[in-house]
Amino acid sequence: MRNIYLIGDSIRFGSTSGNSLGYGVFVKEQLAGKANVYAPDENCRFVQYTQRYLHEWAENVDRESIDTVHWNNGLWDVLRIQGDEPFTDLDIYVRLLERVYRRIRQLFPNAKVIFALSTAVVEELAKPDFLRFNREIEAYNAAARELMERLHVQINDLYSVTKDWGEEMHSDFVHFNEAGCRILAERVIEKIMA
Repeated sequence: MRNIYLIGDSIRFGSTSGNSLGYGVFVKEQLAGKANVYAPDENCRFVQYTQRYLHEWAENVDRESIDTVHWNNGLWDVLRIQGDEPFTDLDIYVRLLERVYRRIRQLFPNAKVIFALSTAVVEELAKPDFLRFNREIEAYNAAARELMERLHVQINDLYSVTKDWGEEMHSDFVHFNEAGCRILAERVIEKIMA
């Protein structure tokens, strides 16, 4: 049986504020009997947070047995709180992504790595002091794609899946309802099992 490790923000983990289960629960459910699915028992948040805690999360699994790591960071990194700039500058984001990638390779030496681009948001539902903009998500995704292509890391383009979704697929302006999470889970499974 294959061993999968999922790293990601609340799109994977779920959100109590958005009343969203996240896609991770449905990946695990749909792969029952076909693959063991592991993940940190928390939101992996922004890229520097992932860099800090990845080695601790990895202590809970047989690292050499992991076949695939599906990973994302980005939505926290583009977050603008109370009118400030994005939480992580774009150039720092790219540098830290590469550091996390190198750590993943070190911790999970036998794993194929797949990087998921950040999902789109419904900007008009955002609060003025807690903003994300699709144009910035697109810029961060483009920079991440360029890096991952240079590193020969496969991309899972979850942005393209979600860019035309409206309120009907969301539980709030960032997170997805069950229908949206299930579709994302199917896309993640498709990439993982290919």
